[in-house]
Amino acid sequence: MQDQPPRILVIDDHPLLALGLMNELRNRGAEVDHLDPTMGPDGLFDHAVQRDPDCVVLDLGLPFPGGGPSLIRPLVDGGIRVVVLTGESERQLLARSSASGAEAVLSKSEPLPEIVETILQVANGREVRPSQRAELAMELQRIQAEQEAREAPFTELSPREREILSGLMDGRAPAVMAEENFVSVATVRSQIKSVLGKLGVSSQLEAVAKAHRQRWNPPGSDS
Repeated sequence: MQDQPPRILVIDDHPLLALGLMNELRNRGAEVDHLDPTMGPDGLFDHAVQRDPDCVVLDLGLPFPGGGPSLIRPLVDGGIRVVVLTGESERQLLARSSASGAEAVLSKSEPLPEIVETILQVANGREVRPSQRAELAMELQRIQAEQEAREAPFTELSPREREILSGLMDGRAPAVMAEENFVSVATVRSQIKSVLGKLGVSSQLEAVAKAHRQRWNPPGSDS
């Protein structure tokens, strides 16, 4: 009995690119369909599961919060193989896409025949680009280690020191913070000095700048 043609679903908001890719895949014997990204993540997921494709080709820059990356893990958990096809170049984004379960992470700048061949291999259940997945896994480990190193000084702050840093970020003067907490200005200045030491900076301005760079959230923040 002849094998059934692979069933491929393309989710991309660039019509010309999607059309060209779909035509090439059809020329290679695949059954191909396209989903409109404007239906949102829930609609895309539901339609993908209903159609039960052998492979979903997913763009990362889709027009909704979380974009394509938010769909990778749900699709994979639903038993659907995913190939990421993206114009994004940020290594952390690509590494996290691979870690979420994407079989391959392809650049839209790659030659179209190579893109098509990789998608067909994934749709047919073959392993592709194992060296790429290993490289991206190592990249993600490195990124996470660097992130933990940047966060470490903030985790060493005591609850009171976190309140002090929050006050500095809000622009409150030591005298104001002292009055708010019924302590002396000297006590607040001592606490500020401790914060600066733990963060490895020499001024309140540097401490605030470092907190913003790290996207540190003050106590009780909803961010």
